[in-house]
Amino acid sequence: MDLKALYNLSYGVYIVGAFKDGRAVGCTINTCFQLTSKDPIIAVSLNKSNYTLEAVKESGRFSVSILSQDTDPMLIGRFGFFSSRDTDKYEGIGYDLIDYVPCVKGSFAGRLILEAFETVDCDTHTLVLCHPVNAVEGSGIPMTYAYYHNVIKGQEPPTAPLYRKE
Repeated sequence: MDLKALYNLSYGVYIVGAFKDGRAVGCTINTCFQLTSKDPIIAVSLNKSNYTLEAVKESGRFSVSILSQDTDPMLIGRFGFFSSRDTDKYEGIGYDLIDYVPCVKGSFAGRLILEAFETVDCDTHTLVLCHPVNAVEGSGIPMTYAYYHNVIKGQEPPTAPLYRKE
């Protein structure tokens, strides 16, 4: 089976934010999608080794910032290649507090505040099912994973679902 076909699935680029032990934590993800329209359900995939997943499970409430093509690409690396266990990812950047959760400052296509109600074990990742409790419209064109790779020339960390050794 040629798994390279999976590289052609469409993804976005997002930053998740939550609080753990009174500190803002976060990570970059590529999988967030809407499952239903009436009483919307959103699904977010987080790597099981991710400190941000611990925060999401503990607090139950978190943010998803939808990156736009004009979002500073430094944020992707800052939130994707370091662990919140030992790095203050918001240092020098800051965050906005929306409905009691951190949303990293910057230019975004939109922001969602989500309330988790169920998790699904997916081997290396956990799928978090959520209801939106707030949504803030942003501006710009949402960044796709293809744009991140082809235009920004970005890489993914080993914890990403699409990680591939080059």
